[in-house]
Amino acid sequence: MKPRRKRRLQFIPKLLLALGGMGLLLYAAREFYYASRYSGADVLVLGHAGSGFFSPLNPFNPLPPNSKASFLKAMAHGADGLEVDVQLSKDGVPILYHDVTLASSTVWQEPDTIENLHASEVVGLAYKGGFIYDLFHQEKIITLEELLQQLSAYPEQPYLHIDLRNHDDSRHGYYARTLMALLRQYDYPLQRLAFISPNADFLDAFRHEEPKATLMIDTGGNFEQAMQTILARGFQGICANGRDVSAEQVQEAKQQGLQVVLFGGKSNSRIAKMIAMEPDAIQVNDVAAMRRMLD
Repeated sequence: MKPRRKRRLQFIPKLLLALGGMGLLLYAAREFYYASRYSGADVLVLGHAGSGFFSPLNPFNPLPPNSKASFLKAMAHGADGLEVDVQLSKDGVPILYHDVTLASSTVWQEPDTIENLHASEVVGLAYKGGFIYDLFHQEKIITLEELLQQLSAYPEQPYLHIDLRNHDDSRHGYYARTLMALLRQYDYPLQRLAFISPNADFLDAFRHEEPKATLMIDTGGNFEQAMQTILARGFQGICANGRDVSAEQVQEAKQQGLQVVLFGGKSNSRIAKMIAMEPDAIQVNDVAAMRRMLD
C-alpha cells in the first residue's frame, strides 16, 4: 500500500471520532439550554406509568411501566404524582398494567387479557422486557391497592391520574363502582384524582358513581374531535400526547376552562417544548429531567 493512501486511511477513524465528539458536544449544549429555561413554571410533574417505558437510552430505563420500582423511582425523583393504567380482573380486582395482553410484557404465554382472568392468575406475574432490561429488574405485576398502601405513607397524597382500561363495554358500571369503592376505602382526596379514557361512555359511568370526579378525554391523536366530545358531555379536561398538539390548541382548551394534561417526553428538548405550551400537568417519562428544569 502506498504511504499516502495509508495515511489517508489512518486519518478516517480520527475524523469520525472528531465528528462524533462534536456531535455529542452540540447535543449536550442543546440539552443544557433546554434544561435551564423553565425554572419556576407552574405545572404538575407526574410520572408516566411511573418512570416511563422500557428505553435503551436518553435515559436508559429498564423498569417496566406500572411496576412498583418504577413508581418509587418517580416519586424519589420529585414527582408530584403518578399516572397509572388500571385494568379490572374477572373477579373485580383493580390491577396495574398497560398493555392489552399479558403476553406482550410478561412471562404469560397466551394472548389473554386481564379482564378474562382471575386476580390470582395475574398478580405476581413477572414482567418481561427483553434480556438486557431484565438483567436490571425483578418486577412483578401489582394491584392498585398495593400502590395505594405505598402512597399512604407520604405526608401528602400524591396526585393520581388513572388511565381507565376496559375492553368490555358491559363492565363500565361495575368497573367504576369497584374502583371508586377502593379509592374511598383509602380516603383518597377527589381533588387529587383524575380519570382518563378515550371512551366518553366509560367516563359517564364514573360520573354516575361520583358526580364530583374529574373526567378527562384522551384525544387519541384527534384533538378537535376530543374537544367536541368534552364540551358536549361536560367533562373537565383533555389529555394528549405532547407531540400531537400545538400551544394554540392547549390555550384553546384552557380558555374553555378545561384542565390540560400532556404525556410523553424523555429528552430535555421534548420536555421543554411541552412545558412551553403551559399545560396544567405533564405525565413525563423522565421525572428527574423535568424536575431539574423546574427547580
